[in-house]
Amino acid sequence: MKKIRLSVKLLLFCSIFGAGIVSAQKYEQTIKDYVNSAQGSFQRVNPELKVFKVINVDPSKSLHGDVVGIQQTINGIPVFGSSANVLIRDGKVLNFADTFIKNYPSAIKGKESNRKDALVANTIQKLNGLSSVKNIDGKESPIAVNAVYFAKGGELILGYQFYVEEKGTGNVWNTIVSTEDGTILYQENTTLSCSFHDESFDHHAGSPLQNTQAVFPANIAAANLQNSANLLVPDNASYNVFAFPTEAPTFGARTLLTNPWDLTASPEGWHSDGTTHYTITRGNNAFAYTDEANLNTPQFSPDGGASRTFDFPLDITAAHTTYTSAAVTNLFYNANKMHDVFYKFGFTESARNYQVNNFGNGGAGNDPVLAESRDGSGLNNANFNPGADGTSGRMQMFLFSPAGNVRYLYYNSPSTYTARAPIATTANFGPQIMGNPPVTGDLALSTPADACTAVTAGSLTGKIAVVSAAGCNFSVKTKNLQNAGAVGVIQYHPSSNTPIGLGGTDATITIPTIMVGLSEGQFLVNDLTNGIVGNATLKTTAVYKDASLDNGVISHEYGHGISNRLTGTGSSCLSYISSNEQMGEGWSDFFALMMTTRPGDTSTMARGVGTYVSGESTTGLGIRPAKYSPDFAINDYTYGRTNGMKISTSISGIPITVPDVHSIGFIWASMLWDLNWKYVDKYGYNSNVLADPNSGSARVLQLVMDALKLQPCNPTFVQGRDAILAADQASTGGQNKCMIWTTFAKRGLGVNASAGALNGLEFGANQPLADMSDQVEDFTIPAECATLAVKEINDSKGISIYPNPVRNEFTIKTPSDLKLSGITTVSIFDFTGKLISKEAINLNKQNIISAEKLINGAYIVKVSNDSIDYSQKIIVSK
Repeated sequence: MKKIRLSVKLLLFCSIFGAGIVSAQKYEQTIKDYVNSAQGSFQRVNPELKVFKVINVDPSKSLHGDVVGIQQTINGIPVFGSSANVLIRDGKVLNFADTFIKNYPSAIKGKESNRKDALVANTIQKLNGLSSVKNIDGKESPIAVNAVYFAKGGELILGYQFYVEEKGTGNVWNTIVSTEDGTILYQENTTLSCSFHDESFDHHAGSPLQNTQAVFPANIAAANLQNSANLLVPDNASYNVFAFPTEAPTFGARTLLTNPWDLTASPEGWHSDGTTHYTITRGNNAFAYTDEANLNTPQFSPDGGASRTFDFPLDITAAHTTYTSAAVTNLFYNANKMHDVFYKFGFTESARNYQVNNFGNGGAGNDPVLAESRDGSGLNNANFNPGADGTSGRMQMFLFSPAGNVRYLYYNSPSTYTARAPIATTANFGPQIMGNPPVTGDLALSTPADACTAVTAGSLTGKIAVVSAAGCNFSVKTKNLQNAGAVGVIQYHPSSNTPIGLGGTDATITIPTIMVGLSEGQFLVNDLTNGIVGNATLKTTAVYKDASLDNGVISHEYGHGISNRLTGTGSSCLSYISSNEQMGEGWSDFFALMMTTRPGDTSTMARGVGTYVSGESTTGLGIRPAKYSPDFAINDYTYGRTNGMKISTSISGIPITVPDVHSIGFIWASMLWDLNWKYVDKYGYNSNVLADPNSGSARVLQLVMDALKLQPCNPTFVQGRDAILAADQASTGGQNKCMIWTTFAKRGLGVNASAGALNGLEFGANQPLADMSDQVEDFTIPAECATLAVKEINDSKGISIYPNPVRNEFTIKTPSDLKLSGITTVSIFDFTGKLISKEAINLNKQNIISAEKLINGAYIVKVSNDSIDYSQKIIVSK
């Protein structure tokens, strides 16, 4: 029976593989004809720059065609970042979004040589990287190295591209080095850190993301499984979880679900990968486990037994250690549910989704999501590494310290100290105080005082060091103090009595670090200087929140995998270095919002993000600059507000200035959330996007998914908008074109909006980052859509409003023969239909209306009395 099964799969694979070759050849000719025609933008392009290879074919039912991914090549070698996604239907190109180099380079440099291995090895050593990778079962293999051309200064330079995991930190760097001398041409941390607590004094954009593959210990990898030769027979299972749309424990109770999978997306359920049937939280789509030891290996996975019953106790008011099985179960449920829901909207095998077994449906396979609960590499965060197709995505969920005053420092002596109860925060590096034995010791000062250089050896043996947090990286101080024998570190804020989280990474740090406020630090330093030595213990009784119970955070993280795998080549095509308008955080927020909308929700219900892990009520602000709402009184962020959105951080200790991707993504998600409610207004609402494919809720999610497939590598806001318009054109013939335009134009992404230059990195802290200040917003919609925004009166009777666009006031112009007696009402509505202002005037005496209180955007002005009923759209641009 097992041999028959393998034979059937082999025959199926061969038939599909053969058909794939034919399809690729067919599409290659179709695309060649297009780029050589007068239709595209290649008319004056050198023939050598029109060469490409087909890298992916994704059939799309919703787009009524196939999305064909192509890679630009020169001399048969890929050009990094130069690709296109092409929508083909009935042998014709319907949409072509590309990043091809179209100007012939001033020079093409470099050649391959026998020095490749040495250059790569030397770079790995410089980056403190691992020299091999491990697959899903722990088997080591050499790092894959590919030759690519890298565009720099108008030239093309031949380089070696490879992914290297930095030791200890687990950061995975997409690296390109020159084939000539090993110079680093490109370096991108593929970690996507979501910074759910934006409190770090020393913020690091690349929070730890571990190896994109795992080593599974024998007690997990070999045990708790059942071998079976049954084909496509799901194993029954039940899970007590916070079922969607419940966002988190504060939003509702758990539900016991039985067999909650979708058989189209998961034909063998959630616990089989086609070969092995597991009884733990492992299967074809995901493997969920704890990694509290930060070893990047599975530590614990709950076992549901032969019946696969994952029903474990949960009390969120108790210590997190009491509900580990319940938390990991919820994480496993969420990852699988995200897989199944988005499979139905096009995130399938041929679209590079996450599965071990792809059942002959295209894609690389062998890449389930590795979902790590309670990752020990830090606190108050979550991250995701999407990996290239065929490499597992890794999601890391952290514990969150409680909001408000938390105590980590307890004084034992002298007696004058014991009544003091200072608040403190913890570090991302080193062992966490929570969950580890208390650390006790006498307090001591460092020599040198700032601990930024080597501290006198042995001077702090068995002591808890006290030092200012100023002068150098937090982790550098702690490592120097650890080398001097310290068993713990108290750093104090140099200018504030409010301590903050200590960012940084160093896997060699083995002692805990906390931060206290300035006055507490000065008190300790003064006493120690005067010979008064206190004794203290670093511990806590605080109850932490587990992000593995927050469906909003988990689905946000999984969303990074969706947006990255669907955009461009499916890898390194959402990089803030290449496009400072990287909108990944926006798609992730949008997906999380769509998965957690509830029956009865309306556009008037403003939504926060991450309220549970932030310790807020369900109606809290969360972690974004404003709540999500189409109401400008709640969320008035427009495209122009992306200007100046930057942060200072560091790479390998080097200070840099980069775009603030979280705030930038928030503005993109605000636009998508507005669009959601416009679709709901037109087509109806259903919180369950799988219940009715014709609901506005399902239609807009399908639209956004389709647009991800059509947009180019490293898109701007404008290109993201255009991809949504293209997806609507392909799927409906453009039935929603004007609704889409007016929605985006409302927030400044109108016809004439411009991204400007796109550089996303400047060396040095707090640099100008000029390309992050040249975005131009515009509130104009296409002329053909102007009359569709509202139902305007055809006979205007000569009435008009000018100037338009409006700054601080506008004039209502009326013809001399029009009856103007009586009171005239002037009402101003925003594009959601909300009444912004209303006033009664006498047109015989007044025809100037103030617009000083209106923010930038599009509005409808309605002028009415007994003989007038006139409406006109205005644009306010100040």
